Amino acid sequence: MSLKAIIDGIIRDKHRSLSWLAISMGKTFDGLRLGLINESIKYKDILLMAEILEVSPCCFFKSAEDLDAEQNMVAEAHVEYGDLKATLKSCKELVATLKDQINDKERIITLLTKEQPDKL
Repeated sequence: MSLKAIIDGIIRDKHRSLSWLAISMGKTFDGLRLGLINESIKYKDILLMAEILEVSPCCFFKSAEDLDAEQNMVAEAHVEYGDLKATLKSCKELVATLKDQINDKERIITLLTKEQPDKL
């Protein structure tokens, strides 16, 4: 249900018109009507409208029961956790191998630097 339809229903129950509401809010009839149709009304105007109509601002919005939770949910892609675990394991093994290679290269460099002064 649109915001305009909700406001029209409340106004009809109070035996008033949309032009009366617009004047009470200090707005033009066309400006208020377009704001309601486009649902582009400011928060402070919603509060003022609720005060003038003597209703709670929550009356202007759908209740949680009316909303379809499935419609608002964004589905995430199904992730294969087994594949991720295998990838993580292989990455850890690769890191360990690279660390060993670095240590081996450092040992080689150390040995080479020890042998060079003897040759001179």
